[in-house]
Amino acid sequence: MKPAILLLFVFLLSVGVGFGQVKGVVTDKATGKPVAFANIWVENENLGTTSSEKGEFSFSQTNLSGKTLVISCLGYEKTKVTIPAGTLRVSLVPTAVALDVVTVKKSTKRRKFVINQLDENTEYSFGSNGTPWIVAQYIPYKPGYAATPFLDEISLVTLSNVKNATFKLHLLRVGENGAPGKDLISAPLIGVAQKGIKTVKLDVSQYDVPMPENGLFIAFEWLILKQNRYEAVDPETGAKEVPARVSYEPSIRSYGPDNRSPNGWIYHQGKWVSTNQREGDAITSATPHFQLTLSN
Repeated sequence: MKPAILLLFVFLLSVGVGFGQVKGVVTDKATGKPVAFANIWVENENLGTTSSEKGEFSFSQTNLSGKTLVISCLGYEKTKVTIPAGTLRVSLVPTAVALDVVTVKKSTKRRKFVINQLDENTEYSFGSNGTPWIVAQYIPYKPGYAATPFLDEISLVTLSNVKNATFKLHLLRVGENGAPGKDLISAPLIGVAQKGIKTVKLDVSQYDVPMPENGLFIAFEWLILKQNRYEAVDPETGAKEVPARVSYEPSIRSYGPDNRSPNGWIYHQGKWVSTNQREGDAITSATPHFQLTLSN
């Protein structure tokens, strides 16, 4: 009888652990189709993840029942749900993104103007150890930009330990209290970082979006996906470090503590927080460096 009792104990233990874990799927309420790359946070905690291409997500922690999840994704209303004991199905409501009316037309003779030009300095970078942060840099508007009013190209420097690390970029309006607000365009901007230190450029000229007169935010979002996961290895032996040191690639070039943008923000614990308000925290170095090209 002892082996049978032991097997029953193991079975009950596995069932208890299974029920304690949080698993779910994010879908479009209108179509029922999965929503990929949704940003998912446990509210007011430094714990989050990203939905897969099938809309699936999970947390390994077993003490989350009754807490609140904050789910956001471009093209959908932000949603909050209470975590149940079992599998969670989240339906996001599609929302239309209103674009500014373009009052000028692009010239057939294109002229370009570069803001925040990148250089060879990659001394500072910021990455994620499994937290779906979004970091943003504010780009103010200046009257001199009127001659080249359209957003043309976004450039950034990435540092990746894996091939084809996928990430999201956002172009955001200025919201309440100067924080990042709503998206400027309705299409997702998906970038891919190659292995090593690379300059990545995303063409946004096809959207015909003029730069807002109160400026904008450019934001980088980490995707907590299996293909972006990297475990650090010993440079001499090639063996994985013990205990494991995990990151989700890529990291991105950022401003140093003595030369960072005066208006950097991070989407942290499900809400936007100014990096200037977090002195003594590594997050104060989370202001990314983006190069913005404008055109006429």
